[in-house]
Amino acid sequence: MSLFTRLIQGAAQTLTIDGVAAAGVAAGSALLMSEVEPGTLSAKFVVDAETDTITLSAIWQVSDDNSTWVRFKSADNVTPTVLATGTGGADAAVTVAVPAPQGVYGWRYVRAGVLVGVTTGAAADTATVAYRYAKPAFDE
Repeated sequence: MSLFTRLIQGAAQTLTIDGVAAAGVAAGSALLMSEVEPGTLSAKFVVDAETDTITLSAIWQVSDDNSTWVRFKSADNVTPTVLATGTGGADAAVTVAVPAPQGVYGWRYVRAGVLVGVTTGAAADTATVAYRYAKPAFDE
């Protein structure tokens, strides 16, 4: 079976930013990594930062039990890329696809999320995430 016949494009999930304090995370649903072909996972984020000075960044989290989540960071400890910064005006939504780091494939569960920075999110701050990946070629 070719890779393209195994592609999964998940539905967009609305993440609740309203009320999330700075350094808090609004996360998408979990994916069971045994259902994902290594090297194929990415997440499409659509974020709109309206609150003045708020930052919205894409992150990945991993878990062994789908209950306790740990933020996944690269070996060089790079700060997450800010997708959008609010200016207090009518800011345009930003759409970007972010690949999963290679190391997440060694965990049982993974999820994408939005890290809120600088100030608490408000109702006008919005985000969605949708996963894209290929199912494994052969089931065990």
